[in-house]
Amino acid sequence: MAALRRRLWVVGGAAFGAALAASLLFPTTATEAGGLGLLSLYSLARMFAAYALALVFAIAYGTTAATNRKAATVMLPLLDVLQSIPILGFFPAVLLFFVSTFNGSPIGLEISVVVLVFTSMAWNMAFGVYEALSTIPHDLEDAATEFGLTGWLRFRRLMFPAAVPKLVYNSILSWTNGWFFLVASEVFAAYGTTYTRPGIGSLIAQAGSRADVGGIALGLAALVVIVLGVDALIWRPLSGWADGFRIDVPRGETVRTVRPYEWLRWIPRFPGMWRRAATRFKPVSHVYVGASLRLEHAYARHPSVPKTIRRVDLALFLVVFVIVVSAGLVGLAGLFLHLPADAGEIPAAALSSFARLVVAYGLAIAWTIPVAAYVGRSAKASRILTPVLEVFASVPATALLPVIVGFALAVTAHASFGLQVASVLVALFSMQWYLLFNLIGGVRSIPGDLNEAARSFGVRGWTYWRRVLLPAIVPSFLTGSITAWGAGWNALIVSEYFPFTRDVHVEGLGWLLDKATFITGDSQLLLFSIFMMIAVVLAMNKLVWRPLIRRATVRYRVEAA
Repeated sequence: MAALRRRLWVVGGAAFGAALAASLLFPTTATEAGGLGLLSLYSLARMFAAYALALVFAIAYGTTAATNRKAATVMLPLLDVLQSIPILGFFPAVLLFFVSTFNGSPIGLEISVVVLVFTSMAWNMAFGVYEALSTIPHDLEDAATEFGLTGWLRFRRLMFPAAVPKLVYNSILSWTNGWFFLVASEVFAAYGTTYTRPGIGSLIAQAGSRADVGGIALGLAALVVIVLGVDALIWRPLSGWADGFRIDVPRGETVRTVRPYEWLRWIPRFPGMWRRAATRFKPVSHVYVGASLRLEHAYARHPSVPKTIRRVDLALFLVVFVIVVSAGLVGLAGLFLHLPADAGEIPAAALSSFARLVVAYGLAIAWTIPVAAYVGRSAKASRILTPVLEVFASVPATALLPVIVGFALAVTAHASFGLQVASVLVALFSMQWYLLFNLIGGVRSIPGDLNEAARSFGVRGWTYWRRVLLPAIVPSFLTGSITAWGAGWNALIVSEYFPFTRDVHVEGLGWLLDKATFITGDSQLLLFSIFMMIAVVLAMNKLVWRPLIRRATVRYRVEAA
């Protein structure tokens, strides 16, 4: 405890010295630091609200897709499209609904921001739940069936525990992605009006728009403190807790289940309050469990009832689906009667954006695979580097736009080429973390028996990589690639338009989306650009990702012994 206090004094002294130096170097920015705590609280509240919605959605959507093969044929491509639609694509519908519903009040704007951040979190978490549930070992599923686990009991005893590790892991990724797009959500322009909500994101965005280095540094410092605090108090304990639900533990490895907050003994835990709360809610829990069991018994006695419910549910879904599709086709027919003036630029813009994403994806592969292999195979490296990588992943590229553009212009001879380099770097910054963390998870999941067999046969060096490591991480590599490309398409809105000091851009779909949203207010151009992006995403899903995933599940599947 004394050593901990000494470290806290050192950290506090360093923070005080840094604050004093910043106040002397940037006096104007120092006056804004007084409200930094309140701005951080606003942003954190929006992030937690969006995460709660994303968690409920991910569990429901991922479970349905994993347990219903017919539904999965529609739900998975739809999820792939949703994760690839830039956050700007949701702006018009979200704003029109919530702002008009609440007559332009701050409540409607706050709900809009939460929903927009939700769209940057939910899809990756839903993919994680689906992947975890679709790879449950067959012997566990057979055992659950033999013991009569169905419905809610099967979900609570088998499916949810199996999904916990992947759900927690993908939650960390989605949380970092939420910070990435919080900047775009707290300050946005639509329908000729600029909407601003107080928070860290708006502070960084406004500082970047006026090229205020001190303001950017202040916002980034606050963001890093928040990221480290949330990582220490929430994600680290949750990650240790989730390790207790791992199905396949490599031989020789002991799963360390960390009790949340146990290593932070100096924080009050209020055990009496939690015991009283548990006692108060225990009757409600008993009533709920009893009702669930009675419902399961009723379904078992009358098997025709759930079948009838499913048929009615399917009929209602088909009715709603036909209505929505019909309305959409009518709207599209009216939309194509009058093409926007810039419609001819869309195909070339799509090719330009696709080429930049290919370059960024190649650069991401080049460094993430060796780093993931090193971190995933070394416990010491994992303990030291994982928090550092999470902090870097949480820093939004939007906050670093002036630095990235300045660096790209400094190292290139021509301004136009420098902007192209800056655009690729921003896309790389958004794509690389999904690849890296998924690959680290894939390396860690290599069975210990496989590594022991490789050592016994003297398989080392490049032979080990070619025969063991690379084939074992193929499923994780494909999952990370799909989510990375989705993040890359999302990042186009910030990687092709640089609105500070003077508006500069590079040609691409992201620039057309920004122009249609922020400059011209052309809703037709916005929709046509989104449709082109969806067409490219669906083509990649059909021609690239799905065939690769089908082949990987057959050729590179590792069954539990």
